Amino acid sequence: MSATLFHGGRIHIGDGTSAEALVSRDGRVVATGRAADLAREHGGAERIDLRGGLMTPGWHDAHVHFTWWAIQMGQIDLRDEPTVDAALARIAEYAPTLPEQAWVLGGRFDKNRWGRWPTAAELDRATGGRPAALRSRDGHSRWLNTAALRAAGVDASTKDPAGGAIERDASGMPSGILKENANAFADRIVPPPTADDCFSAVERGQGEAHRRGITAIEDLEQAAAFGAFQRRRDRGELRLRVTMGIPHGTLDAAVALGLRTGLGDEWLRVGHLKIFTDGALGSQTAALEEPYEGTSDRGLLTIDPSKLDADVARAADAGIAVAIHAIGDRAVRVALDAIGPTRARRPELRQRVEHVQLLRREDIGRFGSLGVIASMQPIHATSDRDLVDRYWGAERATRAYPWRQLLRSGARLAFGSDAPVEPIDPLLGIHAAVARNRPGDADRWHPEEALTLGEAIAGYTSGAAYAMNADGERGTLAAGMRCDATVVERDLGTTAVDEWPSLKITGTIVDGAVVHAAGLA
Repeated sequence: MSATLFHGGRIHIGDGTSAEALVSRDGRVVATGRAADLAREHGGAERIDLRGGLMTPGWHDAHVHFTWWAIQMGQIDLRDEPTVDAALARIAEYAPTLPEQAWVLGGRFDKNRWGRWPTAAELDRATGGRPAALRSRDGHSRWLNTAALRAAGVDASTKDPAGGAIERDASGMPSGILKENANAFADRIVPPPTADDCFSAVERGQGEAHRRGITAIEDLEQAAAFGAFQRRRDRGELRLRVTMGIPHGTLDAAVALGLRTGLGDEWLRVGHLKIFTDGALGSQTAALEEPYEGTSDRGLLTIDPSKLDADVARAADAGIAVAIHAIGDRAVRVALDAIGPTRARRPELRQRVEHVQLLRREDIGRFGSLGVIASMQPIHATSDRDLVDRYWGAERATRAYPWRQLLRSGARLAFGSDAPVEPIDPLLGIHAAVARNRPGDADRWHPEEALTLGEAIAGYTSGAAYAMNADGERGTLAAGMRCDATVVERDLGTTAVDEWPSLKITGTIVDGAVVHAAGLA
């Protein structure tokens, strides 16, 4: 195959060095160096001009709910609605556009912005008799109308499940909100996406991911997504490297089948067992050591620690690494306690804790000492900064999203988006990690935890590739690595940080082939 010479910008190799140009052949990096030297040595190579942009290793999303995100693109989105009434007006316009008897799905509503939880009675007025189940922005709660509550069999006599809660009014009747494990009531009756829905969603999502510079993901999704990725791969249409998580509920089947983390090929492989230990900050269900500010509420552990210990051990013995959702400091402690005993007997497993939004001081060093990956989403820190100050308070804010402290202690960081909770956009995450603020903020939130540009890029490249057991193949642009790359229209290193969010991704390259171009020549 002919070679390709990328030139005309800065090549961020990912090993602490930069180059003027890069040559790829047969999907791999052949050489990096001075543009004049590579042009002379590879005179027959096709040339692609970066036009002054920055070329980095391909950006990974280490934690995404990919099919859910892609399907939700076609559902109602309430994240920008400032009040319950505004959301209801949107729903009232949207519901009649659906087929008769179709469910009203989607959501991404933010009760913290609204100042309260909405109710089933309010939703009834907007849905025209159709059943409705709308997710909260963090995905940990559902807003159901009366028709949906009735279909789910949730009434005054329904007990809260372990690790979950049914919001109730003053008379004890369900108000329409299901939290954490109580979402199982809705899961049983909401029509799931079909195999064809997932298949179409993968194509739609892949194109959008490429436009954001993403070349690889770990999809911590339900099992139905795997079949959709496999169909695309079998047809030669998968141009996104996918590591597919294993849902906790399928652990028995995975062990019986002999699945193990890393099984697969360069396009589709088996990833981590996803286990939840708690809820989320937005719903105030993250499990804390001390109560939320001004309350006696410590959130929810969604799994008994003894069961977590047993399942993590069983998975490890079967060669399956875990990715444990843990947001509050109590949940992080419980997750590390469960992973710790597995490190001596299965040190090769890339064990992960997801989100890691609040830590006890004594747990910060445990990530490095245990060799556990902190899989985090930088944009959570900036979008949630006001909630942290409100619900966790000033002292705990100093150990919230502590990237610098984790790195200093020897931890490995892997970054992602948690889409659809946040946008699937690594450039926004890189900005959040370095700026430690939102676009337009006048101040930086705990800037002592901010990262350098190189450290932030590493979280989305070499760090994420390590977390996916792929660091021998990708994550840097060193010779011999796969030529997966992302091109930003300007060099972030010489562009003011507050301008980064408005920059364009001008190119996404997978296996040396340009899969998205918006300014390359």
